[in-house]
This record gives sequence, structure tokens and C-alpha cells, in this order.
Amino acid sequence: MNSSDAAQASASAMPDKRKVRLTIFLSVSLSTLGVTIILPILAPLIRELGLSESQGGWMVSVGSVVMALCGAWWGRRSDTKGRKAVILAGFAGLCVSYLVYTLIIGLGLYGVIGGMTLFALLLAGRAFVGMFLPAVPTGAQSYMADITTPEERSSGMAVIGAANGVGMVLGPALAGTLAIFGLIWPMVLATVLPLLAWFVVRRVLPAAPPRHQAAAPRLSPLDPRVLPWLLICLINILCIVTLQISAGFYFQDRLGLTTASTARVLAGALTLVGVTLMLTQVVQIRLLRWQPRRLVAVGAALVGGGLLVLLATHSMAMYYLAYIFIGCGAGMIFPGFMSGASVSVDREHQGAVAGLIAAAQGTGAIIAPIASTTLYEISPTWPFSVLVALMAAAWLVAVVWLRRLHPAR
Repeated sequence: MNSSDAAQASASAMPDKRKVRLTIFLSVSLSTLGVTIILPILAPLIRELGLSESQGGWMVSVGSVVMALCGAWWGRRSDTKGRKAVILAGFAGLCVSYLVYTLIIGLGLYGVIGGMTLFALLLAGRAFVGMFLPAVPTGAQSYMADITTPEERSSGMAVIGAANGVGMVLGPALAGTLAIFGLIWPMVLATVLPLLAWFVVRRVLPAAPPRHQAAAPRLSPLDPRVLPWLLICLINILCIVTLQISAGFYFQDRLGLTTASTARVLAGALTLVGVTLMLTQVVQIRLLRWQPRRLVAVGAALVGGGLLVLLATHSMAMYYLAYIFIGCGAGMIFPGFMSGASVSVDREHQGAVAGLIAAAQGTGAIIAPIASTTLYEISPTWPFSVLVALMAAAWLVAVVWLRRLHPAR
């Protein structure tokens, strides 16, 4: 039996694909929600705790570094221990780590600890959270690869992309509502959500197909089968994180907004990205069903076009239009690189490649805050101009490099 026949046999043997897909969708949504619910309160929380902006930046970076380092490890564990086991471990770890992190923040808010002691504990707490952040998306992506054939892979990964979109939309909305009662309450919800998700996954998600207990040879990020997909993933995350961080400064400076108005405008723009990203995934699942290379090529062109609109205008309405283009393009790129990387390797390396994707996302989250703010200090247009060039590079990777590697995809 060749590898394609084996993959189809494995996919057909899985029980109740709809239930599995729904559970994966809920798992990724709750995992993303636990991250995005904290983002809107991060800046006021840092100031409330008496920390500087740079100390807040270090907190974010430390979590991203640990996430990047742990992503590949979780991928290998999902290959040897099973997808469901890794997802459950991820939610259990997130519950405990967010609990510790929330307790540290609470002690800081009530003045029990402060200064460098508080900062050191927050760094340790954020690193603890970062250890478990890649587990759920890595296990979910690997599980989706197990239950889909190569032809179905793009639509399957679009389910995960749609789940990310749901988390991106609901997280900031819930954070804004709960923050009315105090900055600690979004953190409390971020602690409770993984616990609820653990019980849902434990009860509903079937065990994945049996895996080889002996670890397969390690998959290098420089492997020519996966390297172009990892580069596309890195570029996409650099774009998303840069827009989350630098666009607020850009809006305020270009439109002459107050701080409060800037927060509202940016929240609206990011919500548009999440909604558009989610709707694009639904269209891909139901109608388009494009293959990975086409998704990346069209998506990179749309994101690049949105960035050019952002650079060329001084109108709030046009900025929102730019974010719709960016959300639509990102909604294509996400399932593109996830499914492309997945179908490029055999089934014994599905966990490994999902782990490398998580590591690439973590790496982008490390680079983007430092690089984008440094470029912004040189010129407000530089971060977005560099992103246009990077999206052009992603387009070239799709239409030239990947076309040579995978003509049929």
C-alpha cells in the first residue's frame, strides 16, 4: 500500500469526522480565546502594576521565546504519545500556568509584591504559560491531518483557521466587557476556559489512530519539503503581529486621534480582520477548496494590496477597507501553509511538522515587536513597507519555488 492509500485508509477509519472536526474547532477557538482575551488589557495592566513599557515588552517576548522552543517538542510528543493526549496536556498546563500567572498579577495589583520581584515573577509566569501555548494547536493540526486525505487537507486546515478567527473576535470583546469590573477578571476567565475545554476534549474527542511508539527521525526546519511553508508562516505572523502592535501608533499619528479614540479604532480594525479571516475560511471550506499553493499566492497578493492601501491613504474608512483585504488574505494564507506543510511529509511526521509550524509562529512573535517598533521610530511607514516586500517574497515563494517542488498543488 502506498502512502496515499495509507492516508486515505487511515482517514476513512476515523469515527464520526464531523464530531472530531467540531471538537477540534472548539479546542482551537478556546485556546486562541485564552490568548487574545489578555491582549487588550496588557497595556493598562502593565501601567497599573507600575511596570515600564519595555518591561511589558520583555514579558511578551519571553513567552514567545519559550513557545518557539517548545513547539517542535510538542509536535514530536503528539507523534509518539497521541494527538488527544497532547491536546489534554496542553489545556491542563494552560489552566495551571494561567492560574499561577493570575495569582502573581493579583498580588501585584493588591500591592503585596512589587518592583523587580514582581517583574521577575511575571517573567517566570509568562514563560510557564508559553510552555503550553503550542500544545493545543499542534495536537489539533496533527489530528486534522490524520482525518483528512491530501485533497481534503486545505479545507480541513481552514477549520482551524476559522477557529482562530473566532478566538480573535471574541477575545477582545470579552476582555473589554470583563475589564469594566476590574483588570483581573479577563485573567480569571483565561484560567477557567482551558479547564472547561479539558473536560469537553476528554469526553468528546475520540482517541487518534494508533501511532508508532518509536520516534520517527527528526524533521529539520531546513528540510526542503517544509522550509518554504515555514518561511510563509513566519512572514504571515510577522505581518499579523506588526499590525497588532504598530498600527495603533500609525492610526494615532496619521489621523490625529486621542489615545482613547485610537484604542477604539484599532479594536474595530482588528475585529474586522478576525471576522473577515473567519468568513474566508468558511468560503474555503464550503466553496473554494483551493490547494495550498494557490491559497498562499492569492492570499499574499490580497494582504500586500491591503498594506498598500494602508500606506497610500489618510482616511479611516480606507484603513478599515485595508484591514478587510488583510483579513481575507490572511484567511487564505493560514490554511495554505498549514495544509501545504502537512501534505509535504509522511504521516509519521505530521506532529513534527505541526510543531515546526508552532515554532515558526513563536519566532515571528519574537521578531515582530522589536523589529516593527524599531522601524517605526525611523519612519512610521517603514514597518508596513517592509511587510509589503515580505508579502511579495511570499508570493514569489508560492508561484516560483513551490511550483517547482509541487506542480500539482
